[in-house]
Amino acid sequence: MTPSRIRRLRAVALATGAVFLLTSCASAQAGESGGETLTIDTEFGEVTVPTEPEAALGFYTTDVDILITLGYPLASEQPIRDDWDSFPSYFPQEELEGIKGFHNYPEFNLEHILEVGPDFILNGIGYETDLHDKLTPIAPTYTYNAFDGGDWRDKFQTLAADLGREKQAQAWLDDYAARIAEVKEQLDAEGIAPVVADISFWEGQINVGCYSISCLVFADLGLEISPLADSDGDGKPDSDGTSLSMEQVGQLADIDVIFTGVSEDGSGLITDEEALQANPLWTALPAIANGEVHGYNYEMSYGSPSGQDGLLEVVRKALLP
Repeated sequence: MTPSRIRRLRAVALATGAVFLLTSCASAQAGESGGETLTIDTEFGEVTVPTEPEAALGFYTTDVDILITLGYPLASEQPIRDDWDSFPSYFPQEELEGIKGFHNYPEFNLEHILEVGPDFILNGIGYETDLHDKLTPIAPTYTYNAFDGGDWRDKFQTLAADLGREKQAQAWLDDYAARIAEVKEQLDAEGIAPVVADISFWEGQINVGCYSISCLVFADLGLEISPLADSDGDGKPDSDGTSLSMEQVGQLADIDVIFTGVSEDGSGLITDEEALQANPLWTALPAIANGEVHGYNYEMSYGSPSGQDGLLEVVRKALLP
């Protein structure tokens, strides 16, 4: 970004921020356009947001999905990752019809967000602690940390309650619970109870862990997760998991079914790794020999309603005949 464009952004942002400060001083009062507002005490301070915005923007892709689930009308453009050309295919396509994507991660494009002109921003990248104050001059912003390693649904329910959208959130939770119950009933009826694991390959090491939401789906279905996913030995799978060298691959022998993140087009499956193909310990694993390696769109890893639904469908298709 050139210095002149930075100065222009700051000038417009300051002007926008001044208008916002004049119109967001109390809960449930008339907003700038005559609508109601809601004041919320968050970990980033007190924020005042419109109860019925007309052009909401999700700062990260998962935020866009959450906005859709909670029934917010979207701004005409929404962020996608820099390495993507469109929104994930498992997102609700009808709600995204006519919505244009623009790159906003890992490089943040605040100037373009200002040009889009949202009237509400949902920002899940709360680990960037200085980001909230950069967004509030553009539009009223609700910021939270969606990537703290916990169950994303906890944050989802909290923000839905804060924003007065509990009914919409509960509708999704109920639908998801019903789908889990249906798949679990089918698994039980077929006597299908494999040991499962989420496995990745990075820098010459095989990683077994629960950074992805896959372990949430596994647990919801009552599946046995490989103990290798429990790095601290507390009996609960965690994001750190276990890293294995190429000589330790035999420790994966007890795993019946492997799930692994892949690109949107399905490329990048762990079984395509040449280093693993050349390792006899890897090729001898029961899961590999039996073709029980199943890819899921890696963007599902980060936690959102459609991602959770999508991963449940991947697991269902993998396990049920």
